[in-house]
Amino acid sequence: MIPEAGADVAFPPVTTKWAEVDVARLSSNAAALRRLAGDHCVVMAMVKAGGYGHGAVHAATAALAGGATWLGVSSVTEAVELRRWGIDARIVNTGWTMPSEMSTAAAHGVDVAVIAPADVLAARMAAHDQARPVRVHWKLDTGMGRLGTRTEGVEDMRDALVAARGDVVVAGLFTHFASADDASTEFTVAQHQRFLEVVAPLRDCFDGALLHCANSAAALRLPETHHDMIRPGIAFYGYPPAHCEGVVDVRPAMRVCAVVTQVKNVARGESVGYGREWIAKRRTRVATVAAGYADGIDRRNGNHGGAIVGGALCPMIGRISMDQLILDVSRAGEVCSGDAVVLLGEHDGVSIDAAAIAASIGTISYEVLCAVSARVPRVAVHGTGE
Repeated sequence: MIPEAGADVAFPPVTTKWAEVDVARLSSNAAALRRLAGDHCVVMAMVKAGGYGHGAVHAATAALAGGATWLGVSSVTEAVELRRWGIDARIVNTGWTMPSEMSTAAAHGVDVAVIAPADVLAARMAAHDQARPVRVHWKLDTGMGRLGTRTEGVEDMRDALVAARGDVVVAGLFTHFASADDASTEFTVAQHQRFLEVVAPLRDCFDGALLHCANSAAALRLPETHHDMIRPGIAFYGYPPAHCEGVVDVRPAMRVCAVVTQVKNVARGESVGYGREWIAKRRTRVATVAAGYADGIDRRNGNHGGAIVGGALCPMIGRISMDQLILDVSRAGEVCSGDAVVLLGEHDGVSIDAAAIAASIGTISYEVLCAVSARVPRVAVHGTGE
């Protein structure tokens, strides 16, 4: 049986690798962000990319239990999957919706982002097809440079949305910040001001549309960006962005484990792994573990990363293979085939979090979390949330 998060890793596991998702802790994180938002602002928890690797359904249900009332995804496919699991909260596809997907979105009650008159036309056609209005959120590009209506296109887009009344309901006006987690907030403040200037004359046209622009970093650092809704992503999963630490009490909620498949001694001068990139300087006890880069263990962890074995932090040695990695367990005490090791998370007071892994290999915590592949089963566990 897979143990509850916070408990000891137990043997025997039900598979050679798994990820424990502490849904109580995710709910606690959502509740903390809900308190931060205040009484007049709602929370859209971003559960795209499989809930940042935690499992979209686990993340969505935990977020709603913690007080979020909206969910954000990046495709209609992600939204439909949540609907199939019985989740009936408001869902917004913040990514681009293909014209061919508009009817599917409408049929499942999914709000969609629109950025151009062609999107509005597709939404109108879907409304006719489904005999129900399509709810849209108009995305404005205020400096991110990705999706969104630029300033010169605002009038045409406004006119298209006004003409579509009855078929299309403008449920939101939003933008996305490019650098809210930078040391300086200067550009974010400028983006926010640009957003306010653009939407000021639009609010009368689209009465009731929610204003939203605050991602995790902006929500934590810049309360003036909260408006009607905040959209926390990485903070919901327990990782405050840079320069945002200590604002709210959120904690990581995923622990990735795998089992030892073999333990052996290698003599001085012997190597392990492809390319012989690690050669023993002394007699070394090594353990092979049933997880590799196909499971989300970045190859850059070779000779840099570590795993928790029996309460000891043991280094990863040699290259990471597709399905396996190797640890130096010389200081871990007795280690046997079938023992569980922790590749990400906490155990026996030792922690390897996504931020630490990211810093070690030169990436960001988002990538570390999202990299945990679909072949690693997600198991909902129920810790205390503390």
